[in-house]
Amino acid sequence: MGLFSRGRDRAADSPDPDLPSLGAEQADWLRARVVAELAAAGVAVEARGDHLVATDGHVYGLGNLAAMVATAPRRERDAVVATHVRGLLTMRDVREPETLEEIIGIVVARVLPDDPAHAPRDPGADAGPDLGPGLVVRACLDFPTHVSTVSDLATFGGWAAVEPYAIANLRALPAPDHQVLRPARGAEVHVFASDDLFGASRLLLLDDLLASHLHLERPAHGALVAVPNRHLLAVHVLAGPEVTHAMSTLIQLARGEFDGPGPVSPEVFYRAPDGTLQQITGPGEDGGIAVLVTGAFADAMAALGLVG
Repeated sequence: MGLFSRGRDRAADSPDPDLPSLGAEQADWLRARVVAELAAAGVAVEARGDHLVATDGHVYGLGNLAAMVATAPRRERDAVVATHVRGLLTMRDVREPETLEEIIGIVVARVLPDDPAHAPRDPGADAGPDLGPGLVVRACLDFPTHVSTVSDLATFGGWAAVEPYAIANLRALPAPDHQVLRPARGAEVHVFASDDLFGASRLLLLDDLLASHLHLERPAHGALVAVPNRHLLAVHVLAGPEVTHAMSTLIQLARGEFDGPGPVSPEVFYRAPDGTLQQITGPGEDGGIAVLVTGAFADAMAALGLVG
């Protein structure tokens, strides 16, 4: 999986307001193409910006498909859409489990953006815990043909009943690929990439990854992390002044990989030794990116002698 791959193919027209990974003309083509593919299968839908609504109430998001189309060669785009629609039709035919026993082997914890389009949450429903600013944990059912997010866990006994199986199944997935980026002498950013949809979710197993790959047991000063999309987790362990170079790389990676399929967050976070997350990047002056040295992150930087 290539990093910092920015080959988004927007048409000559301006970005579409609802599907910004495509130009407006390409986005209109995509909507029409998916509507036609579903109609050919007997499913009537109406296009509404970044999603489709079927007459039976099913809602189909277009954001991830648009990102895949944007990176695919033009000659392959029809096939990308057709494959995606076949997956949608398969999802419709799968009977949803109704008991905890039915999901024990397929439920997986997943880190998602705190956005109803990605992590649905019915009012008052027990959908899963918040992880940090803009991030939530959801229970997903990993079927052979697709992954389905559970919006209300009450049927299965709530998050407390589901969590042990969801974490165990996440841990049982194939190990992610590990790459080390060295932007400057002494600075290291560890990138864990997964072909499955749970790459960013390995953030929930960060202590395991640090122990197995870096031989570290919960770093004393915490770590910086980025989860730009569903396939990637990037980590820098705080140890000294090289954090400046690592931060620059993490910002570039978080922003550069955010507009691919399955976006999670364009921000960089500080993960404290107790596991809590603090967002430490945000909008700066003149459209730039600011690094926010406050709270627990400021305490860690002070302990390392990097701020007064």
